[in-house]
Amino acid sequence: MEHIETIDLKHREVLAERFKTMNLRISDYAFANVYLFRNISHYEFLTKECGLFVSGRNKQKQTYVMPLNDPRGCDLKTFCEILGERDFFFPIPEAWLVYFPKEKFSVRYDESESDYLYLTENMAGFKGKQYLRHRNHLKQFLASYIPEGVPLSDHNCSDAMIVLHQWQEDSRMSSDKTDFEQCSEALQKYFGLALWGIIYYIAGKPAGFIIGEALTGDTFCLHFAKASKRYHGIYEYMFHDTANRLKPEYKYLNLEEDMGNKNLRRTKKSYGPEFLLKKYRVGIK
Repeated sequence: MEHIETIDLKHREVLAERFKTMNLRISDYAFANVYLFRNISHYEFLTKECGLFVSGRNKQKQTYVMPLNDPRGCDLKTFCEILGERDFFFPIPEAWLVYFPKEKFSVRYDESESDYLYLTENMAGFKGKQYLRHRNHLKQFLASYIPEGVPLSDHNCSDAMIVLHQWQEDSRMSSDKTDFEQCSEALQKYFGLALWGIIYYIAGKPAGFIIGEALTGDTFCLHFAKASKRYHGIYEYMFHDTANRLKPEYKYLNLEEDMGNKNLRRTKKSYGPEFLLKKYRVGIK
């Protein structure tokens, strides 16, 4: 028996607890990502006798299912029933591949869907040859500006919205080509989504912000990083400062995927990821 339900903010507590139990470093398994991208990805809860899933659709119009429980709780018959109407399971961590027999299932992955994971201490220190350019940008930024970073809250989200609108204008793209709408909703529902963030001011004016949430006990995911391009080096400063704030508690920072965007890929690789976290597609042969 199959039951489908639209995803809503009321599901945050239940889903956040489930993600905590799953203990995955994959950015897709964060309530904010599921909720904020629910319309683009057409996310819905799918309940089967053996557990809970999220069904979705990607930009290629392919349908997929995210398991929200240990796959060992479902038998092969249920997996085949689910995939009878959908293209594949995604995103599947490497540790789960053993539950999908090779003779029945095909496994593949797209590098553009892999998450970039960084050692927090590396981002906090910018030490070594890898970070030479970022150190120079940070040094230039601090020589020109005196930034102030304060926790993001309902009281200053309106200031972050000013930054977001400036960022969108700087992008010279329409809002449907960026994540403007999703970031805007994250700011509007910041408290309800239980997010964490820092907003940065320069000379009393809002200049940039970072928003994220914990994925596991040792991994923190940065969902949004937005700033005005008038402040050269501000992104280096925001990542550096955020990493220092998070370093006592989190070993890794997840900066999510590059979505095949060459400029984004170049930028994310320049920060020296510790590894790319592969997210597999598992379908019926």
